[in-house]
Amino acid sequence: MTTKNVGIGEYRLSSDYLILLAELAFERGISTAVLMEGTNLPENLMFQANVPVGHESALRMVDNFCEVTEPSAALEFGKRMTLSKHGALGFAAQYSATIEDAADKVERYIATRAQLFELERDHDASSRHLYIKPKLEQTRAVNFMVLAFLSSVETICRNIVPENFRSTPSMIQIIGKDDLTDQTRLPNCAVYTSAPINCLTWPRQALEGALPFFNPKLEDLADQELKQALNTVAETNTMAGKVREILNDHLAEMPTVEDVANMLFMSAATLNRKLKAEQRSFQQIKDDLRYNKAQRLLRDTTLSVDQIADQLGYSDASNFAKAFKGWSGSSPSQYRQQ
Repeated sequence: MTTKNVGIGEYRLSSDYLILLAELAFERGISTAVLMEGTNLPENLMFQANVPVGHESALRMVDNFCEVTEPSAALEFGKRMTLSKHGALGFAAQYSATIEDAADKVERYIATRAQLFELERDHDASSRHLYIKPKLEQTRAVNFMVLAFLSSVETICRNIVPENFRSTPSMIQIIGKDDLTDQTRLPNCAVYTSAPINCLTWPRQALEGALPFFNPKLEDLADQELKQALNTVAETNTMAGKVREILNDHLAEMPTVEDVANMLFMSAATLNRKLKAEQRSFQQIKDDLRYNKAQRLLRDTTLSVDQIADQLGYSDASNFAKAFKGWSGSSPSQYRQQ
């Protein structure tokens, strides 16, 4: 998730989900104009992936959709939230060793994709439970998103469990008024409304096997991406977050502290003082950005070290290599061979 935010509201939701909602709306003959009415969102948001959208604007869009469609559409929306639609979080889960590992990542990093609710897990002798606890009042739009996320997790689990468990019965409970007991979108899942909790339950035995696409290298790469994204979320409304956003947008030029201070309409001394109060420094933020991007770019073997150095704002590859070795303990070429 980038640091650029659009829309109104302190909590964020990735634009990826709203783009997916617009696709579903289009199939149902609902225009983008109807969907975005009163949201204060630009229409070109529908072409911009992974942009954090304020919760009030995002939920208004969801509510517009709910106004002209049936409640069970949330289940269909959730089914379409495949692993790839969850960005780096989905890939981290896909390449994990076990479902337990995948669930741990989802619980830990959900804020990088959606900040509307918190997740908790529990289990007993026979079942595993995933609880969703909204941070907001459970309005129609909030209920829709809760049900959609539970539907998404249910569908993903069903696709990755061992084949002999693919038809295992599961259960979704949700706080809501609409009767969905006759739903057919999730064939092997019972959906109960008017429940005291929002919860997905699966038989414990079905979720104990190894995942088929386990890849420690890709898992680690996705995990690094998520850690950076979580740090960005934590810094969104801080001075460090504003500096990070500016540097991220000008990484190849890599502006000085004086340049960034001017963009923020303050002196370099004031900027450094504000960062120090947050226990951060300009150099630390710059190094973190460069190191994280360098790790991602080095995974792309089509790029030369010189090209990567140029993208990171270094005058030559030797200066980049020296900096990278200071960060990681290995040279760029050694890192590529790990």
